[in-house]
Amino acid sequence: MSAPLPTIKPLTRARFNALCYKRRPLAAMMSRETEWWSDEQERVLGLVLLDLSDDDWVWIVLGRDEQGLFRAIDVQASIPTQAEARTGLHASLAKHAQSGAVFPQEDNSGRRHEIFRVQVPATKLHRHFPLIATGDHHAAARRMMEELALAFVDIDGNYAKDFQTTGFNARLWELALFAFLHEQQFTFNHEHDRPDFLVDKHGKSLAIEATTVNPTDGETPPNPSTREEVELLRRDFMPVKFGSALYSKLQKKYWELDHVKGLPVVLAVHDFCGEGSMTWSSPALSDYLYGTRATARRLPNGALEVTETPVAEHSWGTKRIPSGFFNLPGAEHISAVLFSNSATVAKFNRMGVLAGFGLDNIRIHRAGARHDPNPNAAVPIPFLEEVVPGTYDEDWTEGMQLFHNPRAAVPVLPALFPGCAHHTFNGRNRVAALPVGFIHNSTTHVARLVPD
Repeated sequence: MSAPLPTIKPLTRARFNALCYKRRPLAAMMSRETEWWSDEQERVLGLVLLDLSDDDWVWIVLGRDEQGLFRAIDVQASIPTQAEARTGLHASLAKHAQSGAVFPQEDNSGRRHEIFRVQVPATKLHRHFPLIATGDHHAAARRMMEELALAFVDIDGNYAKDFQTTGFNARLWELALFAFLHEQQFTFNHEHDRPDFLVDKHGKSLAIEATTVNPTDGETPPNPSTREEVELLRRDFMPVKFGSALYSKLQKKYWELDHVKGLPVVLAVHDFCGEGSMTWSSPALSDYLYGTRATARRLPNGALEVTETPVAEHSWGTKRIPSGFFNLPGAEHISAVLFSNSATVAKFNRMGVLAGFGLDNIRIHRAGARHDPNPNAAVPIPFLEEVVPGTYDEDWTEGMQLFHNPRAAVPVLPALFPGCAHHTFNGRNRVAALPVGFIHNSTTHVARLVPD
């Protein structure tokens, strides 16, 4: 008696995307995905596409190669109807699901990039690493990171070790940037070991170098408890911290590299200088980059008037730096600064839940402040949402902000980064173009259900 055929199940697009971070963006320009499927154990995946050039249908089956990446193993094109394509896909999925779990492609090293396989003694692990690597609270984040890491190219060979030790935050930021750039449909050039990303989109190339703001050795991380303390830290402490990270990268002069000459250079920065600092520190970056500070007052007619005041310098303790990063000598070679205050473990947890990696006994809620589009609004709109597939929506682009350099020798085209917040300076005022529902800050709360 022959074995029963494997069960074929539908997948959500979020689930399929989370398993396929090796797809090339060219396919999205030539076709439209309409259905996503897999066998019960997700050994093989499949999708149905409409070929936009010929107006007929295609199905593709993908299986994991030696590195763990899902890649095409069977394709059928020029199918007259969507129903016929679906039938053919299901038959192929059932056949290949019986073949095994690995489908060698023989064009790679076969080494899986497993960032949770511990490589150092327990005493050297970063304090956050064991919390993510084990247990239920961050199970969704762990699975999301595992899948991303399989597709992430570790150019210098130190990613996993750094991620587990002193480079945890920096490597987390790089992984989030990779997911973001993939979602933005950039292609990656891995021929050079610096800067961190050399990418291309619609024939436009750019170079991106990542950096993070971290606590200084011996420094007590900021933990403000009042609005006044937050404002004080925003005025000088955080600009000094952002300035240190960005100025160090400026000295690397990436624009002089042969493979970078003539390209826009973007510095991507994230704040990790203290627990929760990213929920309040972001306004300081804009002040520092453009060298101004905004104050607002309510006019008699109810309108909100914002005035920009030039800032000469920032000082904190023994450190004193000039304000206006974009005005520094050499900074004209930095086209823009890309920033996020939400590329944290919580982000990976939420994205993991949306991809179906969450556990039934875990509940995740997100609370924060959304932008109020009313030009006379002085405060954002608070929100509280449960992270549930189907009712909650988020992508890797959410929270990404691009601060454009008004002196850039090679500007970045805003159209290359749809969905991001874009900031410019017109010589007198800062101008922000924020996407609908832009979230200024948030906190994520994870709870485990306790059986009765």
